Amino acid sequence: MATTTTGLTAPMQLFYDRVFLTRAMLELRHDFGAQVRPVPMNAGKSIVWNRFTPLAIVTTALTEATNPSATDMTATNVSATLAEYGAFTTVSSLYSMTSIETGLKEHIEVHGQNAGESIDQLIRTELATNATAAAAQFPSGAAAVSNFSTIHTTDTLTGLEIRRAVRTLKNNKGQKFDNGMYRGIIGPSTSMDLMGNSEWLDAHRYTTSDAIERGVVGKLHGVEFVETNNQYFIVSGGFSTSATNVANVYANFILAKNAYGVVNLASITAPKVYVKNPSGNSTDNPLDLFSTVGWKMPFAVKTLNTTWVVAIMTGATDQIHAG
Repeated sequence: MATTTTGLTAPMQLFYDRVFLTRAMLELRHDFGAQVRPVPMNAGKSIVWNRFTPLAIVTTALTEATNPSATDMTATNVSATLAEYGAFTTVSSLYSMTSIETGLKEHIEVHGQNAGESIDQLIRTELATNATAAAAQFPSGAAAVSNFSTIHTTDTLTGLEIRRAVRTLKNNKGQKFDNGMYRGIIGPSTSMDLMGNSEWLDAHRYTTSDAIERGVVGKLHGVEFVETNNQYFIVSGGFSTSATNVANVYANFILAKNAYGVVNLASITAPKVYVKNPSGNSTDNPLDLFSTVGWKMPFAVKTLNTTWVVAIMTGATDQIHAG
């Protein structure tokens, strides 16, 4: 990630880079289970992931001293197109002269948060669109109806629901991650219910320093979880014109490896922060009344296998979201 600047020293550029990217990464949670794809320079806007088809089960013995016929390897290309996202704000010269803010650090932090939240929202929307349509799991006490009208606040996220989702991934041959576990993304409302459930294994929270660094809040039934304050939910009474859900309905994602892909934020698609001070050659800022701070990045996200993303749709005991 690099800063594009005018009129800043090299140390200040490096400082702004660090402030911006640190804040942006703090807001990202829905990339927890993503396959990360690097994007090289001058490689075009189309990003392609390969989804290989499992080979047919072998039930016939080989013939002695005879080579068998070759088995064809088949793969499906799943593609997405890079698109640019970004925003900027102006900073008045009067603010710069009178503010107690040192430099533009707070502006950079706010833009870093905006970049992280925006990227996270793009990933969340992709997961919600595909998982809720193709791989939604309804609480065992609620009927599986498309308008969620039977989900109540008592239909919470429990150990049973986690076990059901893991069973689905296993039956669909969803691969586990390198540490031998699946991954889950939950929000504060549903994590409160899960952590109060009798099956929650509190003793397995924070098993390694690596887990702490990645924001893992706990593990249960072969799934390690991160928590996001950007959880996808459907507002109570606002889902359908023909039938209304009586409670907010939350999507709790349980993921297998390679279920979805994103571009690598550390490659050329990393978000860039732009800090531009007034220039003597600028015609749109003749009185040097403002500077600008902003960010931009190309990004793409794609579901690679909808059967490897399970969205457990639940209510929550204390529903914080109001719309």
